[in-house]
Amino acid sequence: MEVEIRLGAVRYPFRLGTDCLGAIVEDLVAMSASRLLIVCDSNTGPLFGAELVERLSPRVPANLLIHRAGEPYKDLQAVSTLAESALQLGADRASVVVAVGGGVIGNIAGLMAALLFRGIRLVHVPTSLIAMSDSVLSLKQAVNASVGKNLVGTFYAPESVLADTAMLRSLPFRETVSGLCEVVKNSLAIRPSMIEMLRTSLRQDGCYDDETMYQIISESILAKASVTEDDMHECRAGLVLEYGHTVGHAIEYTASGGLSHGQAIGLGMVVAAEVSRRLGHLDDRAVALHRELLTRAGAMVTIPEEVDLDEVMHRLRFDNKRGYLSDPAESSAMVLLGGLGQPLWQDGRPLVSVPMALVGEVINEIACPEMPNFELVAAAQGERVPDTVGAADG
Repeated sequence: MEVEIRLGAVRYPFRLGTDCLGAIVEDLVAMSASRLLIVCDSNTGPLFGAELVERLSPRVPANLLIHRAGEPYKDLQAVSTLAESALQLGADRASVVVAVGGGVIGNIAGLMAALLFRGIRLVHVPTSLIAMSDSVLSLKQAVNASVGKNLVGTFYAPESVLADTAMLRSLPFRETVSGLCEVVKNSLAIRPSMIEMLRTSLRQDGCYDDETMYQIISESILAKASVTEDDMHECRAGLVLEYGHTVGHAIEYTASGGLSHGQAIGLGMVVAAEVSRRLGHLDDRAVALHRELLTRAGAMVTIPEEVDLDEVMHRLRFDNKRGYLSDPAESSAMVLLGGLGQPLWQDGRPLVSVPMALVGEVINEIACPEMPNFELVAAAQGERVPDTVGAADG
């Protein structure tokens, strides 16, 4: 499958296949790069990067650059170290950065490509579900700062995305669940027509065949494209993609790698749904559906006791959506839903100012050990989503 990703005036191809590493090699060779800089982490380097360099090297100069795996190492130091290595290897304006990995490597390599010589070509070869279905469908390239996630970065377009679902076969359970949490987000916040497919396809054991993965990724591409086509910087309609991310990012940062990105976002969605219910916008059934789908995907729906809740509340004050709204004191800008696929809008954006006290109250209750972690909420069991669900605003 090849689709054209449209983000405002930006266009680039997304090529998705299965067992297509040979085609990926041919596409990279066809770029006539002076040098291919294959950027991996310590996991994807041995799994995919080494073979890619081996296949490419007889035809074009190719080097493998490996960075330490993990969200805690997604910072400016990582970008600087990799950029210095690339320059030492002879990178120039005709070189191409090839990000081979998940969302972390995609961000690090993307920012490096944007900065080298003020911008050289970038190609994504995503190796995780979260990257294939979500993070490469964006121009956002950012790394973390000491106070919070994704606070230092820019917008930069790749030349193309080259994805092989076969690379997902070696994905650990944790990372499979992480990607599926973002898929669940896309279904609840943007494309409710996906929900029945997910109900029948999601597996708590994390075992999926290539065909199912292909379908899940294809649906997520359509969901994300529907809100970013006219919002390339994701600052208006595209902000709905931040559903669950306000609290989710704070949980993820506080957990220091103990929770995957998607799992933290899943918890953030549970918080957001309950906040919306208490404000009178979301009904009990929709809140229960959040827990059901996340549980079917193998994700937790209560915050682990190891997560410092005071620190979570502190991190909320550095959320990357600050400044979009004229928030009153002691409030946080959050994406909330008024129904499935129906984000609430304030001041021309799908964001709502929410009292921090209410957010803290919900966070504390969702962290309560008495609440079920992996049980489906009874109200949602056996129920079908109505055919007349709403479409996303904007």
